Amino acid sequence: MAATMTTVVKGAEEGGNFFTRLAWYYQMGVLLLLSGLLIFAADYLLYSDTRADTAKIQDKVEQLKAKNAQGSIIRQNLAATEQTLKEKREEIDRLRDLLPDQVEISRVYDNIKDFLREQRLELKRFVHLKAVPAEFFTAQPIQIEVTGSYDSLGQFFSRLGFYPRIVSVTDVEIKQAEDSAQEVGRSINGTFIVTAYYIAPENLEKLTMKKPAAPPPVTPGAPGSPAK
Repeated sequence: MAATMTTVVKGAEEGGNFFTRLAWYYQMGVLLLLSGLLIFAADYLLYSDTRADTAKIQDKVEQLKAKNAQGSIIRQNLAATEQTLKEKREEIDRLRDLLPDQVEISRVYDNIKDFLREQRLELKRFVHLKAVPAEFFTAQPIQIEVTGSYDSLGQFFSRLGFYPRIVSVTDVEIKQAEDSAQEVGRSINGTFIVTAYYIAPENLEKLTMKKPAAPPPVTPGAPGSPAK
């Protein structure tokens, strides 16, 4: 009877499935593998869509960042353009201060005559020569002939050098005055050309006018487009 019981117990221990016959550490490894597969499957089924949406959102965020960077560059370029425009306007204003318009140029002529009188130079000739137009200004040469002292003429030229308007002196010729003039203190006769510059109405229009807008592109086949 005892032999029969031992045989039954051994038969029961040797029976069972393949998993139960494995050593405990192999069983643990199989369980861990199955657990990992279950977690992976659950993660794939439950969160795959979420990950895809997250990836799309990240792509959109990167696109928005790129657009924001481009927008920042455009704003910087716009600010630089506005600053350049402001500087150009200030430059035009300064130029208009240095160059009178055609109406105010007569004051320049009067100032030159006043400078001659201040230096006690006798004006013998004050003739306007032919005006020379340029792109943004007009040059008006004036032929002047005076008599007086050498120092007075030098002081007159120095006075013109500090004149706030743009003028130039060329073709200077100095000769000894006649004996009769020297007796009254006028030792030289001087001839020279003073060129005054002013802004004519057409010059002012060039300085202030805006560039014409570019024509819109012509779509092939549209009315008014050139035929092929």
